Amino acid sequence: MRNCNNLLSISLGAAVVLHQTGAFVLPQRATLTHGSHSSESLRPNTKFYNSDTDDDSSSESIPSDTDPDPQPPAVESNDETSSQLKSKLYQLAASYDRGFAATPKARTEANEIIEQLAAVNPTENAARGIDGNDYSDDVPLKAIWRMVWTSAFDVVSLGASPIAAPSAIYQVITDPPIATNIIDFIPRAQSFFPSSSVPSSLLRAEVTTRASSRRGAADRVGLAFEGVKLQPIELLGQKVDNLPPLSVDLTWQQGLIDQVASFVPGLENLSSEGKDDADAPGYFDIEYVDDELLIICQQALPQQAQGGRFALVKVDNYDP
Repeated sequence: MRNCNNLLSISLGAAVVLHQTGAFVLPQRATLTHGSHSSESLRPNTKFYNSDTDDDSSSESIPSDTDPDPQPPAVESNDETSSQLKSKLYQLAASYDRGFAATPKARTEANEIIEQLAAVNPTENAARGIDGNDYSDDVPLKAIWRMVWTSAFDVVSLGASPIAAPSAIYQVITDPPIATNIIDFIPRAQSFFPSSSVPSSLLRAEVTTRASSRRGAADRVGLAFEGVKLQPIELLGQKVDNLPPLSVDLTWQQGLIDQVASFVPGLENLSSEGKDDADAPGYFDIEYVDDELLIICQQALPQQAQGGRFALVKVDNYDP
């Protein structure tokens, strides 16, 4: 016993000396052997680590109060945020038939998603080049766009017809300033049955407009209607696109109004002069546009707090 006490005293003394010289002790369990007998002891087994060395080979590590602060969580980029928001919008569009079967809750949710997308819109001056005066390719709206969501009453109401149902809807802006809105209609009964059991029929409506930028509003596009055309494409499974379309030219009306506007009171507001003013009637605002998605909000009617919204995706063609 006296030998053990002496050995413990020597170890503690050595620890004090090593601590003063820049080293510290790591306690470990050790086995004391006395003769042919061995026993566990709580006496520390002195393993030394010199703080002045750079030896990292030891598997032992000592926690330090000076560890660097943990890194803050990574902040999502606008691209990641917009991708998630677009995915949510596409899911709503698929679940509620592009808005034709949307509930008030679904419309509210879609509006919230669109407002969040508008906050991270990557495109500034989105209406640039829409006048067709700039022959460069830097025209954000120049593309074929197919509608995937709308809250506009004038379009949603088309789905209430018991005779014809709206099929694909496009906005074609391949040759600015001309912008053509295309709506394909199919018989309502055709949408109820498999295509193999009912011969298909399709009628295409095209509304031609002339787009223009608006002074003082970099994301606003004015529209002037120029014509309407109804073209049969298919009838009971037979192609009939060679039949002459039913067309209505609206440009002559505007020319006539411009000629008499200065003489007839009340027509000055219908004149084409001043149509490029920011708040002149007939426009839509671009809320979001990138290489995949376009979101626009049409001019609100007097009784509306907000105009209808359209979400459209870029596609390669508008073939029926």
